[in-house]
Amino acid sequence: MPQPLAGVRILDLSRLLPGPMCSWYLMGLGAEVVRVEHPSHPDYMRFVPPNDSSGTGAWFHAVNAGKRSVALDLKQPGDREKLIAMLPGFDVLLESFRPGVMARLGLDPVQLRAQHPRLIIASISGFGQDGPMRTAPGHDLGYRALAGSLAVGPRDADGLPSMPGLQVADIAGGSMTGAMAISAALYGREKTGEGDWLDISMTESVMALAALEIAATATAGQRPVPGKTALTGGSPFYQMYRCSDGGVVAFAALEPKFQQALSAAVGQEVEMSEDALAALFATRTRDEWACLLEGACVNPMLELDELAEHPQHVHRRSLVGTGAALRVRPPFAGCQEMMTRPAPTPDEHTQEELARAGLLNDKEQS
Repeated sequence: MPQPLAGVRILDLSRLLPGPMCSWYLMGLGAEVVRVEHPSHPDYMRFVPPNDSSGTGAWFHAVNAGKRSVALDLKQPGDREKLIAMLPGFDVLLESFRPGVMARLGLDPVQLRAQHPRLIIASISGFGQDGPMRTAPGHDLGYRALAGSLAVGPRDADGLPSMPGLQVADIAGGSMTGAMAISAALYGREKTGEGDWLDISMTESVMALAALEIAATATAGQRPVPGKTALTGGSPFYQMYRCSDGGVVAFAALEPKFQQALSAAVGQEVEMSEDALAALFATRTRDEWACLLEGACVNPMLELDELAEHPQHVHRRSLVGTGAALRVRPPFAGCQEMMTRPAPTPDEHTQEELARAGLLNDKEQS
């Protein structure tokens, strides 16, 4: 696969999930990522279980394999000056502090941009760089709640929304939106020679995912009923059904041609009601249905430990490594070797990066 960001260097000050996964996506496009961590208090995600024999968490390995790492305490003037001296060697500075923290650290983005006009600074935050909630604390669940994202999903009998299975605001709102914005800024710099300061609000970005539902609510003048619209459980043609072996298939036959394909596959006209379809799918195993209905928009619901064996994922090499070292590669990564390397230790590349910036004398480099 092509590596459109080959030669691009990203200095990543972020921690936890949104920022590191943002630079993980960019690494998949060919960029080199150098993380900056505190010497004695590195990224908390290093210690989120399950942990390997070194004590490093699987989550950290998943999005930091193949990166480089530098240990600097940005509250110390000497280390802060080292970081500033390193900036000419980078195209992007990525950070996820609360708004105002960079300025308090002596790294005001406005001043940095004035000193380094080609530098792209990407600031990922919960609510954006301005507004009454700019400095409020938050996590994925809260961003989704404020953005209306939880309002469109399934609810229990009391109307309480179900807990999300993935960190959509962190990943789609922060990581993916951030990677898209940075890629666009890099393209823009090629045309203008100017960098940019990108204000990436996870709340606004995840709100954009609900753009269709928000527009429909405004047009209809009423809220959609969770679980009753065509794509949230209100249609028998867009449902999950239990099979005879306990497995589940995702039946996404919205178009009539796929509904007709189901009838053709079983050799009889199928009643397209939820009860009738539930009874039908209960007559065969999950994988039997997946094979029989390959052309009818039906897919098996794979458990996480089944992914590495599925023929499509094997053919595409969507996962790399084996056993406890199994990792998902960035979806457009041409270079898979980076994902087979372990995540760096916090101080692993400090000397090399300081030397590259001309901050070490010959004696210190030896």
